Amino acid sequence: MLPAGFRMTPQRMAILAEVQNAERHLTAAEIYERVRRKYPTIAYGTVYRTLHLLAKHGLIQEFPFGDNASRFDRRTDRHDHVHCIVCGELVDVEVPIALLARQVAAEQTGFQIIDHQTVFTGICPTCQEKQEREAERSRATASR
Repeated sequence: MLPAGFRMTPQRMAILAEVQNAERHLTAAEIYERVRRKYPTIAYGTVYRTLHLLAKHGLIQEFPFGDNASRFDRRTDRHDHVHCIVCGELVDVEVPIALLARQVAAEQTGFQIIDHQTVFTGICPTCQEKQEREAERSRATASR
């Protein structure tokens, strides 16, 4: 259901479809590259602004990570994530105990908590393997 006054142009539909059909959380640049295949003249700024507009209207979620590129999620329900600090991968994870954190936060601060997202940070298995291979190469080089 679209908010009143929200125009769903073909370009916006294509951008939303890319987020909804993605197997992982994409960056604006990745979405731009995918949409550009169908709409070669689309500007990066159009994709970027549309993603923020879709997130503002609750059609997708945006997860900004400081200097790293934001990731966009098709799921708008409350769920948690794990974020790799090396490659930026963002993965959905179900953590039932996170709901308890919401209650604790409300009790400790007096805030009326409306919603929350828990994002765990770490290093994904692929990056761990890459770091281990690099460490092994460094050890092998040092032992020569």
